Amino acid sequence: MSVEIREGTVSDDQLCGTIMSAALKREDIPRSFLKNNVLILPLRNNLRIVAYYDNKPAGFCDYVISKGHINYLFVEPLFQAVGVGSNLLKNVQGRIKNSITVNVLCRNEQAILWYLNRGFIVKNLWMEQFNGKPTAWLKLNRKPF
Repeated sequence: MSVEIREGTVSDDQLCGTIMSAALKREDIPRSFLKNNVLILPLRNNLRIVAYYDNKPAGFCDYVISKGHINYLFVEPLFQAVGVGSNLLKNVQGRIKNSITVNVLCRNEQAILWYLNRGFIVKNLWMEQFNGKPTAWLKLNRKPF
C-alpha cells in the first residue's frame, strides 16, 4: 500500500469537492461551493496537491506558500489513519519551509487533535459567520522542523 502525491489543478475542483464533502458533516460544507447539490472546491489562487492511495483518490491539500497557510487539507474517510494526511502535510511543509498555519472549526475535534499530535499549537480563537451561523474557529500554527 502506497501513497502517491501529484500536483493538483482546477480540473480537480470536483474531485476535491467530493473528498471534502465525504470528510465533513453536512452542516460544515460551505454552502457557497455547492452547485446543483455538488460540492465544487475552486482552486482560486491556491496551490494544490492531490494524494492517491493504491491509485485511488484519497485526499488533497490547498495551500498558499507566501502566507504559509493551509486552506484545506482533507482525506477521504476510507483512507484516514493510513498516512495520507501525514504525507500531504509533510509534502506541504517541504514546499512552505517556514511556519504553517491552518484554521479549523472548533467543533471538529478530530482535526484539532490530529494537528496537535503533529506539533501544531493553538495561536488564536475567534467567532465569525459560517453558513449563516456564528461559528468558533481555531488558528493553529507549527514551526518548521
